[in-house]
Amino acid sequence: PQTIRQTLQKTLQHFEHQVIGYRDAEKNFHNISNRCSYTDCSGNEETEDVSGILQCTANVLGLKFEEMQEKFGEEFFNICFDENERVLRAVGGTLQDFFNGFDALLEHIRTSFGRQATLESPSFLCKELPEGNLMLHYFHPHQIVGFAMTGMIKAAAKKIYRLEVEVEQVTNDKLCSEGTNPGNCSCLTFLIKEHENANTTKALPPGTSQSPLDLRISISTFCRAFPFHLMFDANMLVLQLGEGLRKQLRCDTHKTLKFQDCFDIVSPKISATFERVLLRLSTPFVIRTKLEDSDSESKDKVMEIKGQMIHVPESNSILFLGSPCVDKLDELMGRGLHLSDIPIHDATRDVILVGEQAKAQDGLKKRMDKLKATLECTHQALEEEKKKTVDLLISIFPEEVAQQLWQGQQVQARKFDDVTMLFSDIVGFTAICAQCTPMQVISMLNELYTRFDHQCGFLDIYKVETIGDAYCVAAGLHKKSLSHAKAIALMALKMMELSEEVLTPDGSPIKV
Repeated sequence: PQTIRQTLQKTLQHFEHQVIGYRDAEKNFHNISNRCSYTDCSGNEETEDVSGILQCTANVLGLKFEEMQEKFGEEFFNICFDENERVLRAVGGTLQDFFNGFDALLEHIRTSFGRQATLESPSFLCKELPEGNLMLHYFHPHQIVGFAMTGMIKAAAKKIYRLEVEVEQVTNDKLCSEGTNPGNCSCLTFLIKEHENANTTKALPPGTSQSPLDLRISISTFCRAFPFHLMFDANMLVLQLGEGLRKQLRCDTHKTLKFQDCFDIVSPKISATFERVLLRLSTPFVIRTKLEDSDSESKDKVMEIKGQMIHVPESNSILFLGSPCVDKLDELMGRGLHLSDIPIHDATRDVILVGEQAKAQDGLKKRMDKLKATLECTHQALEEEKKKTVDLLISIFPEEVAQQLWQGQQVQARKFDDVTMLFSDIVGFTAICAQCTPMQVISMLNELYTRFDHQCGFLDIYKVETIGDAYCVAAGLHKKSLSHAKAIALMALKMMELSEEVLTPDGSPIKV
């Protein structure tokens, strides 16, 4: 809708300059937008909306509606050309090639957006008439594009090929009856006449011989050079097969074959008739090989071939040149083919090899990711072990000394002048040990020393050592303190109090 609105605006602005100075016409012209505003519609309503605005403008200005319609098409193409000039210039070398190559461009755009061609997908076919004019058929046209087609053809010829052409929309009952949608004429036909130009000379086409003896290449050589080609006549009888297709088909290739018995047309969505294939010569074709009904175990071995249909007027037949749609080596081998079966000039070889290289790179990437994950786990485990080591050092030495030891530095001996130390042991520890098992002694000491350690942290006292039942602490050692003696005295009193809470295995309280 935005592009259509912009096209309408430019079209109206173009004709606005023609009425400057005509006060009444100019006044009415500025009221057009109020009376005929474009709305976001679709289908026929959209076309009728645009057509109504242009008809209203033509009545006000006294112009022909066809002139407004043609200008609308020119502006529509100019907007598309400004946005996609490089692509449009590269579609074809002539105006005929431009329209015949447009189907491939539309197919690429559909594929990019994840869409597939349907029976109603737009399609172009441009033929050269004997007198040198062009006949353009636009199948299943979009409403707005079909409405603007006359102006778009003129703009394309002028912008890209610097040609002045006359375009006339004609009716073609034959195409309507033989088209891809029987019973519904969904085809617009345009006759394109190029203006005579004295400075332009056309090269005469060389004479084409229809004698097979003049052919410079034998059929067997052609079948080897193009292993995935086939040729069929107007009755859809297969006249010629490439060697690659012969390997794929399970039927007897020495007898007369029908195209429908050996192949299905996957894209475009048309029935396999000679006339309908002729109408889609500018469209990329994808065909699929058929297998016999009894060959149920090889259903996965059918192969799709993508290529183009070429009309051979000498024999009134159609030649299909294609390449297998495979991008993996396994897919190729699974169908009984090898790289040598694909001609050197075919890019499918490179596609398969690039796919294998990408597969190898993906495998290497997965191994690298796995190795990276292993290294991260190892690094995390190492950090946990380092933390345990640091915690162990801090539990044994003052934090400052522990950091120096962890960093591998040499710890210098120091002298402390104001320090108070406490030495303690358990009364009758030897007798207690004689009456208990080793595990009972360890449990008793662990319970007692856990209480003492908690009190050390509370009073900010440094635990020097525990050997057996001996417990040694110091104040003013790990940090300077003016009340170190008071802290040790409080610790001594608290130790005697806490020791009474812990019982020996025989039920007596511990005395320190």
